[in-house]
Amino acid sequence: MMVTNLISNPSAHVTLQPGEYTPITTIEKTPGTTYWCTVWLDVSGGSITVDNCPGTFSKSQRIGWPLTSTITNPMSLRYKVVSGSPTVKVWNMVMCELGEYQANKALLDGLYWFDGDTMPRA
Repeated sequence: MMVTNLISNPSAHVTLQPGEYTPITTIEKTPGTTYWCTVWLDVSGGSITVDNCPGTFSKSQRIGWPLTSTITNPMSLRYKVVSGSPTVKVWNMVMCELGEYQANKALLDGLYWFDGDTMPRA
């Protein structure tokens, strides 16, 4: 099974602003479809939460979470400040259908350097 990355520019460095939705793809989602989203998150100067992603983040790390779409809008990210005055960037982004990810989970999780930029894109 092939995994198609729905992120338009996976290796782009995107700066997020607190409380604002920032688009990370131009591809519309399909309502009712569950996606797997994973990004390299760079947080400095504080701690944050990311909408729909469990946990509080205060350092650079890869995060991932399933997301069931209720609207057709392109994927966007928003964070909320927990403490400090954080600067937040994301890159090396992957968004694919959850079934595609699960069918190839062992392979994808084993590619620690994987940036999503070499995947087929929608």
